[in-house]
Amino acid sequence: MPAGQIHGRESFISNISSRLGRKGPAAHEPEHPFRGAPQFYKDIQRSTEEKITLFSEVWTGLTGKVLVVEEAEAKEKIGAWLQEVAKELNVTQVSRWEHEGLKALGLDEALAEAGIGVVPWLPIETEASAAEPAVEGGSNWAKRSELLRRTERCQLGIVWPDYAIANTSTLVLQCSAERGRSVSLLTDILFAVFRADQLVTRMGEAFARITEGKADAASYASSLNLITGPSRSADIENDLTIGIHGPGKVYAVIIK
Repeated sequence: MPAGQIHGRESFISNISSRLGRKGPAAHEPEHPFRGAPQFYKDIQRSTEEKITLFSEVWTGLTGKVLVVEEAEAKEKIGAWLQEVAKELNVTQVSRWEHEGLKALGLDEALAEAGIGVVPWLPIETEASAAEPAVEGGSNWAKRSELLRRTERCQLGIVWPDYAIANTSTLVLQCSAERGRSVSLLTDILFAVFRADQLVTRMGEAFARITEGKADAASYASSLNLITGPSRSADIENDLTIGIHGPGKVYAVIIK
């Protein structure tokens, strides 16, 4: 059977139609006069200040914390806030994306002052790991890469989102070799830093920018993470648990 061909489609649809009490499949596909968000919603335009305010209100409503800083004061204030958060939550190890914006803020130095180690998301090549023989059997932990094992020991992850969506307070993270998704998923605490001009009003704007100019699947990031507040999960009885599938505490810094 050639790949990509559908066989038995007509009989399958006819069987469903008969079970629904219909004479047969519809002769024409149903019309879809509306696609995506309604036009009045697309037409909403917000200023940068309005987007900052909206994002902050929703983010704090989700129990996250926000710091808005002027660019001239960003390095000092963000470093001080990060030290404060780390001290309050007993952080000893931090993982961060290898991002020029984060490095320019001198966050590694601020953390070092507080005696906190930093694990950049970069391949780790050491003589010890190179000489280490391949693991046969053993635990899954032992089989993981050295970088992943170090990241799993970190309590806080620092990322620089590609975009932030104001009306849902969502961080949009495209992963790459220097921006591992594990930094935002394995740690207990997420610390996100981005510029005010990266804020968009609605989800569709972020998706439009992500897909712009991309002709095929190979052009896209290996994964796209949408983070809206702390990780939440509930069982069938609706008992809510925070921090099971990702960070339970989230912090956002907006640089104006």
